[in-house]
Amino acid sequence: MHEGHRQRLWEKLKNGDNLFEHELLEILLFNAYPRKNVNPLAHELLERFASINEVINADVDELMLVEGVGENVALYLKCIGECMRLKNNCESFAIIKNTSEFKQFISARFRGKLHEVLEFYFLDRSGRVARICSFTDKDPDKVDVKPEEIIKLISVYRPRGVYMAHNHIDCPCEPSVADDNITKKVQMICNINNVRLYDHCICGPDGIYSYFLTDRLDKIAAEYSVANIFKDNL
Repeated sequence: MHEGHRQRLWEKLKNGDNLFEHELLEILLFNAYPRKNVNPLAHELLERFASINEVINADVDELMLVEGVGENVALYLKCIGECMRLKNNCESFAIIKNTSEFKQFISARFRGKLHEVLEFYFLDRSGRVARICSFTDKDPDKVDVKPEEIIKLISVYRPRGVYMAHNHIDCPCEPSVADDNITKKVQMICNINNVRLYDHCICGPDGIYSYFLTDRLDKIAAEYSVANIFKDNL
């Protein structure tokens, strides 16, 4: 019975359905009580503290006054409150408005890397870097990412635009044939999903190369697009 109830709440959360406050608190308590019916405890906590926000910001000793809440559970709820405070006090990810700002951003991220790393930066409508995904084979000369992995990331994060960057450890930042090929694949994937590929930059020991600033990206975008593929059939 409890497992069925938990599964229904998980499904509501997964589907984005509206959840009552006690249901959200129940979900938080699932990890604290793997087998126990936490519905009564969720209601009791909300009767004492009036809201989830008050629950996770209460003192440990006060939480333990509620029957059924031991020290470990109280510390667990307290930890959630501390995480929320940290989130609210932290600045959001960088806002990138152009390639110049992007080059400064990735210069710091790639400094000191010993392996080749490929990163994707997913931007929302305001230009905020909402998510960063990194790939590495821990090889100083190459990194391989399958197209289906990129497709999955874009379908999950649904960004407005994407920047991508990788590093060359011991060779100039000038792009290789492999670099061109991955750029073409990402451009096509972005175009199909109505996402803009803003730039692909390469950090090397001699500087940072930009596909956008050298017009290389425009040429790739013109060739690798849905409209270009079907132009002869329209």
